[in-house]
Amino acid sequence: PLTLTRKQKHDLLEVEPETERERAFQKALDEAYANVLYYKSTLMGIQSNVVLQSMYCDKLSGQLTAQEERKSKKTKGGHLVSDGLPRLLTGNEFFKKVVDHQKAAE
Repeated sequence: PLTLTRKQKHDLLEVEPETERERAFQKALDEAYANVLYYKSTLMGIQSNVVLQSMYCDKLSGQLTAQEERKSKKTKGGHLVSDGLPRLLTGNEFFKKVVDHQKAAE
């Protein structure tokens, strides 16, 4: 989880440095805080982008499911002989197709 971005400064940054080394340490600490703030804001932008993409994917998934359901409802009452070729209507193969078609329609 991401913590809140609030201005956080260490007490060491408030103290007046006495030596050049302390000045360098304070500068490094200040830069580290700036980097943390930058990375937090970048991470927050990335997380919000992921949330938006997730919402969009959920919406598309729902649309795709509805489209597939509409398509399956249309094809339930399809034709058994749709290629125009003659069939032996009492043959075992055609009879099996009729039985399978009726089961699919139910």
